[in-house]
Order: sequence, then C-alpha cells, then structure tokens
Amino acid sequence: MKKQLYLVLVLLLIFAGHGCKQVQDIKAFTEANYRLEGVENVKLNGVDLDKRLQTEQGLSTSERDSLLTAVTTNRLQMGAILLLRVELPDANQDSKLTLTKLQWLLLIDGKEAMTGTVDETMVLEEGLNTLPIQTPVQLTEVDGQPNYEGLNRIINLVSRNANLKQHITFQIKPTVKTPVGNITAPNYITVSKPQNENV
Repeated sequence: MKKQLYLVLVLLLIFAGHGCKQVQDIKAFTEANYRLEGVENVKLNGVDLDKRLQTEQGLSTSERDSLLTAVTTNRLQMGAILLLRVELPDANQDSKLTLTKLQWLLLIDGKEAMTGTVDETMVLEEGLNTLPIQTPVQLTEVDGQPNYEGLNRIINLVSRNANLKQHITFQIKPTVKTPVGNITAPNYITVSKPQNENV
C-alpha cells in the first residue's frame, strides 16, 4: 500500500513539473514575435498557383469558373507550406508547442476578408518553422452573409498590380495541446512581415 501511494505521489510530481513547463512554454509563445517569411507550393483546389506565376500562365476559363464557384459556395481549399519564424522572448529557452488546430484570418486594409482553420497537428519551436497546411478558405461574414468586399479588394489590387504585402494582414489563433486538454488562445495574434518583405 505504501509503495502504491509513493508511486502515485511520484507520478503527481512528474505531472505537476511537466504542467509547469507547459505553462511556461505557452506563456513564451504568447509573448513571441511571429514573422511570415514566405508561402510556398500554393494550390487552390488543385490549381498550382506557384507554377502559374513562374510560367506567367494564366488560368483557363474553366479553372476561373471552377474557383469562382468554389468561393461563392465556400468550397475553396488551399494547400501550402508556411515558413513561419518564431522569436521567443528568452532565446535560451528550449521550448516547443504542439498545436492541434490553427485558425487564421486575412485582413485587407484592416478589414476582415478571408478565414479558415488548419485541423492538423503542428509543432512550433524557436526559429524558422516549415508548416505544410491544408485548409478551407472561406469569406468572412457580415450580418450572416458572405463578405464579398474583401474578395473584391483582392481582385482590384491584383488587377492594378499593387503590392499585396502593403495591404494584407495575417493573424493566427492557435489551439495548444496541454496535459489538461487543449487550450485555444483568447485572441488572434498578428503575424508581421519580414523586414526585407521578400514574402
């Protein structure tokens, strides 16, 4: 009986220590600086946008119609690789954070335009993180209706060959795995642009 009680106490101490470390890690990542260094291998409903941009090959009529239908019916899917740099407040910390979900929000000129959720397990750590993602892309809503204004803003910026980086703000809201369950950040975290702006 004493051995069993001792074992339980040891396990509780280990769990408490691990929980304390997890709390410290969560605090560190909450106070961290996030920079989106790049987005690679972007595909929308199977259409390889990176390849199209490199070859200056436009979308076919059927592809444009298909993507427009996907947008208006909220069936647009994006696959990509995010290059996300994390700078922790204490650079000496060997901290890692396991995300079970990542909500994201795209703003155009400060106004919400598109949103989505990455339902994949990802591990964040100090430095550059390479995150392959698959996520639905949905228009934000105004009074329960799809907000086409944000989409129109993007189309207008592209048609004017404007620098999108100057107009876009990217925000994330991670859900973190902890010993006591998953915890979702209360607010969105703004991801800044790299200083050289080579995104």
